[in-house]
Amino acid sequence: MFSKITAENASNPSKEETDKIAEIKQIEEFKLTDEEYKELLSLNSVRLSEVQKLIIESLEAVYKENIGENDYESLQKAKNIVDTNLGKSNIDRTLEDILRNITYTEIKPNFFYDSEKTEEKIKEAQKNVQKEIIKKNQIIVKEGEPVTERQLEVLKELGLLNDGTTKSYLLSFISLAILVALILFIQYSYIAKERADIFKDTKMIILISSINIIMLIISMGVNIISPYLMPLVCSAMLMTILIDNKISLVINLLNIIFISIIVGFNPSVILISIVSVVLGSSALKKVQQRNDIIYSTLYITVVSAIGTVTLGMISSNNLKEIFIETGYTAIGILLSGILAVGLLPFFESIFDVVTNIKLLELSNPNQPLMKKLLMEAPGTYHHSMMVANLAEAAAEVVGGNPVIARVGAYYHDIGKTKRPYFFGENQMGKENPHDKITPNLSTLIILSHTKDGLEMAREHKIPKVIQDIIEQHHGTTLVKYFYYKLKNSSDRPEEIKEEDFRYPGPIPSSKESGILMLADSVEASVRSIGEPTKGKIEEMVNNIINDKLNSRQLVNCDLTLKDIEIIRKSFLKTLDGIYHHRIEYPTEKKVK
Repeated sequence: MFSKITAENASNPSKEETDKIAEIKQIEEFKLTDEEYKELLSLNSVRLSEVQKLIIESLEAVYKENIGENDYESLQKAKNIVDTNLGKSNIDRTLEDILRNITYTEIKPNFFYDSEKTEEKIKEAQKNVQKEIIKKNQIIVKEGEPVTERQLEVLKELGLLNDGTTKSYLLSFISLAILVALILFIQYSYIAKERADIFKDTKMIILISSINIIMLIISMGVNIISPYLMPLVCSAMLMTILIDNKISLVINLLNIIFISIIVGFNPSVILISIVSVVLGSSALKKVQQRNDIIYSTLYITVVSAIGTVTLGMISSNNLKEIFIETGYTAIGILLSGILAVGLLPFFESIFDVVTNIKLLELSNPNQPLMKKLLMEAPGTYHHSMMVANLAEAAAEVVGGNPVIARVGAYYHDIGKTKRPYFFGENQMGKENPHDKITPNLSTLIILSHTKDGLEMAREHKIPKVIQDIIEQHHGTTLVKYFYYKLKNSSDRPEEIKEEDFRYPGPIPSSKESGILMLADSVEASVRSIGEPTKGKIEEMVNNIINDKLNSRQLVNCDLTLKDIEIIRKSFLKTLDGIYHHRIEYPTEKKVK
């Protein structure tokens, strides 16, 4: 612009001033008034050069600082520099204002932010920075020592300092409470869906909760020594034996989430816990004696120890640490087995849970009632063994508990030991005592064996499930032999009341009890057949089953018609093996 002014002044002196101004205005960068242009045209060449130099010096002073894009503060600072420089010059006020406007127009940002280039430089710098690795259990700050700024930065990066922006303890507790509630909801929802009978039984829910709480408390305690000592497999074993292997598997796999929190989400401990729970829930699926717990514990110990060594080799080169962890794992599982053996009787007693182990212990011939039955009523003992074979096989095929069926059969007629010789199987060719008494008295003696058996079972603390079988195995059936005997010999048969000759009941309320009722009647009836053949046996079995159905003895025991048909076939198969045809062995013919 100053070059244009100088050129216009040096041109034809006769040229109108307005024309000169019009020529200068073609430079659109500057927005000055005509009066301001006239002021500049009035300056001689020397004065014009001084003014131009003053503007350049002001701009050089301005551009010594960065002027950011859209940075109002730096722009205002630049204008202040211009004002200061112009104020120091000896020029009149009018010319100073004109120069200020021109200089302001030339102030432009000289500092621009390139986000892509900046990000590229950051990444490049990060690559060149050596990483600082904080290992697990590494001491960052020792108690009592001064804390450096770098240590504070490390603690903040690890989220170990609450600077007002990190999560509070309250939020942590709320999150933990939500997680616990969610896991419990899943556990009990599964129980409600898969085993509604257990879910509705408050006693069983308390049992499950008690096992969970005890195991978690023990786990938190032993975690102080080593997380590998946690006896989680004990919980799986107890639930499998006391409740159900599927329930045990699901509940304890979900409990591993709690264990994960306790051990700080240690992957090795979590994987070993999963293996232990799966093995603990499956190994004792068909436990028969308490020694099976020890054998299973040894098996799980070996597998888990191998797993611990393998995982340790993958994640670490410290052999000493690996073998110490393996030792803790083995000790933890062995302690689990010992705890399971010790706590099992306690839970059985407190919650009145009948396990297969307890039932099989009752089947020992050396049990007082079993020995009494064998010694005082050998015929009834043999009958009970035969009924047990029939009942166990039938319970197996219809989804009942074969152990309950077998042990229930052993004890169902224990009341006959009070008066053994009044029952046909114990007379063995001796005189029948019923021939000397009235049918009414005989009926009272026959009917009393269920009541006597129940009293004896209670006295010897036999489990409730076996007591129910003793009480229910005859239901409300009729003692037909003495009923018809008295009715046929009476002068007034219409006065003979049928209810006086019926068992007091109740009728069977479980599958096992219903099966035992059928097996008891079938075995006694088939044994009474003179020359048993396959046809006679099948006809007798059909008659017995139809009689129980028609007299509505099986309406409360959860046996469907399909189940009863399967039971019928099972009886026939078992009886066919007992009463199969035998050839007559020839004897040596003596030669005279």
